[in-house]
Amino acid sequence: MLLAFVAFGCRSCETIDSSKLDPSEIYQEYSVAVADNTSVRAEFRVSGSTGTTIALVAPTTILHNGRSMNEHLRTVLSGTFYSAETDGFTGSHTFIFTDSSGRQYKNSLNFEPVKIASQNLDLSKSSKTISIPLTRGLADGESITALLTSDTAPPKQATNTGNSNASPSAGPEYSASLTGSVDNDARTFSISTDQLRNFVNGKAKLYITISGSRKPSDVGIRGGSISYSIQSPTATANVAN
Repeated sequence: MLLAFVAFGCRSCETIDSSKLDPSEIYQEYSVAVADNTSVRAEFRVSGSTGTTIALVAPTTILHNGRSMNEHLRTVLSGTFYSAETDGFTGSHTFIFTDSSGRQYKNSLNFEPVKIASQNLDLSKSSKTISIPLTRGLADGESITALLTSDTAPPKQATNTGNSNASPSAGPEYSASLTGSVDNDARTFSISTDQLRNFVNGKAKLYITISGSRKPSDVGIRGGSISYSIQSPTATANVAN
C-alpha cells in the first residue's frame, strides 16, 4: 500500500467530465511503449500533469492514427485514460484531440526501432568495458538501459530459523539493470564490467530499452507531454570471468 501511495499519491485519480471544464484548462499527455507490440496511452488532466483526470464527453474526442482509442473510465489507480494497441512495431504516431469548442490539436511522434546487432554476446568480466553493437544510435533527448537475466534459475531462499534480525549474505545476481554510454558513430552501447561483478556465470538473455520524450507542438495554455520507450528483441549472451 505504501509503494502504491508513493507511485500514485502525487497524481490525482479522480475524474471530471470534459463538459464541465473550460477547454483551456486541459493538459494533454501521450505515451507510447514498444516491446512485442506497440501500446499507446492518452490522458487528459485539469491544469497540469498531477491534476484531476478528464473523461472526454462528446463532442470532445481523441484519435490515434485516425482511430478512436479505448476508454478506461474511473479506474482505481489511474483515473480515466485512453489506450490503443497494435501488433509489432509502430514508429509513427499522430494524436488528434478535439476539445468541446471544436478546436483540434494535432501532435505527432516518430522514432526508429532498435536491435542488438549481435545475437551471441560474450560478456567477459575480465574486460574493463564491453561494447554491445546496436542497429542505431541515440536521438536527442533519448536515454538507454539494458536488462540482463540469467538462464539459470536462482535457488530458493532458505527459511531463516535463527536471528530474525540477521541480514542475509550477498549472493550471486541473476538479474541486473545495466547502464552505460552510447557511441552514436560506432553504434555501440558500452558498459563497465563492474556491473557484472556479482552476476552468475553462464547463459543469459539481454535486451535494451531506449526512452525519450518530446515537447508537444500543438497544445493549449496548460501544455502537455509526449514520452516513449522502445524495447529491443532479446539477444543471447554468455557471462564468464
